[in-house]
Amino acid sequence: MLSSFDDYPIHQTVHPIARPDSEDRNKYDRFWFNGYDRGGDWYFGIGMGRYPNLGIMDCALSLVTRDGDQRCFFGSRRAPADPTELTVGPYRLEIVEPMRRTRLVLEDNETGIAADLTFTARTACVEEGRQTWQHDGRTNIDNTRFAQFGTWTGVISIDGDDLEVHAQPGTKDRSWGLRVIGAPDPGVAPLQTLPQFWFLWNPVHWDDHCTHVGL
Repeated sequence: MLSSFDDYPIHQTVHPIARPDSEDRNKYDRFWFNGYDRGGDWYFGIGMGRYPNLGIMDCALSLVTRDGDQRCFFGSRRAPADPTELTVGPYRLEIVEPMRRTRLVLEDNETGIAADLTFTARTACVEEGRQTWQHDGRTNIDNTRFAQFGTWTGVISIDGDDLEVHAQPGTKDRSWGLRVIGAPDPGVAPLQTLPQFWFLWNPVHWDDHCTHVGL
């Protein structure tokens, strides 16, 4: 099936852009962001994932405040044929300027949490090394990721009360490829041992620079 980006000279295979290069059920393409108040009053996480071989797109926004209150929005839909369509019900991501500015809009809904937030880059994107991991002879992870430091500006509304966000720090994590999703693959032998690995992902904002450590 054709999509809007098939009009651009960006193809990496003979197939239209909307067709994945693999039929593995664990194929994914995901956005993840966080943002946090410098004084420690609140923290939020934002996510959106597209799973083309499962036909699903999902999203989330979660806010935690100093008093321990946590409010969340979760959404899911059939994955649209056009991969540039980043909308799930009242929730949408807008790529305002690639690798520079991203906007999240969560319109009023029954959960009582709404938002209009814009992430503006503070640094260039940092491409991390390709990550591959096999267990019991099967590939569980084969993905590419880039990270970016930035600031958030906008507003989050909780039951009509506005939380103003003014140039507060945050991080963008963009990844795609293969990564185990949900329940184990059906029709395969159980794992002989439980898969484990140690992973440290540590991006830090400082007043005049940023550091990123991954182990």
